Amino acid sequence: MAKPFLVEESLRKLLNTYPRPADFRQALIGISRRSREDVVRLWLTEGIPFAFRGYPSVYEEMRSWLGARLGVCPKEITLVGSARIGFSIAGPKFGRSLDEGSDLDLSVVSEALFGKITETFAAWKENYSKGTVKPRNDRERLFWDQNLEFGERNFSLGFFDANKLPTFEHYPVIQQIQQAMWALTKKLEVTPDVLSPQRASLRVYRTWQALVARVSFNLYTAISCS
Repeated sequence: MAKPFLVEESLRKLLNTYPRPADFRQALIGISRRSREDVVRLWLTEGIPFAFRGYPSVYEEMRSWLGARLGVCPKEITLVGSARIGFSIAGPKFGRSLDEGSDLDLSVVSEALFGKITETFAAWKENYSKGTVKPRNDRERLFWDQNLEFGERNFSLGFFDANKLPTFEHYPVIQQIQQAMWALTKKLEVTPDVLSPQRASLRVYRTWQALVARVSFNLYTAISCS
């Protein structure tokens, strides 16, 4: 005999694409990791993002444009963060509404691009250790050392932030990504009736499961701290 699909009771109350922060937080308190990952897939990585709810076709055109610039399928690109659901889900900022000062947090799920980032990180690490490339000041050296730790910790988890590698000519894939992020903000700036972010960033994931697992962890941390 067939058994019904079972959903945790609190999640039954999440009926809207863009829930209120208080309702979203309440629905997530105490739920299982499996249910939290369900929420990440449906509410935080799929569908029309809040920032583009008035003109969803602009979002799709943006994905097509960015996919061509980065050499990935547009379906491998998604928007996360406050631009996705309408409010911040980051720790103490949880519930803060999306506004023009918000960043655009993009993610690409591509094993091929992740492989290029991995190779670039290894090359940069070697160049840095040998002195082939050098930070321009003490502040940059501090960031480089932190980014080395970030990479060594998170590559095994299947993700890396492109902005944590320098945009030197030695690393063309990083130049390509950062140029695309800059051009994207400029295009949105002159596109009517959509968010005009001051900054866009790109996190590259090896697999969709890596993305879901990381966003789920971030969500758990945010709910625990808020």
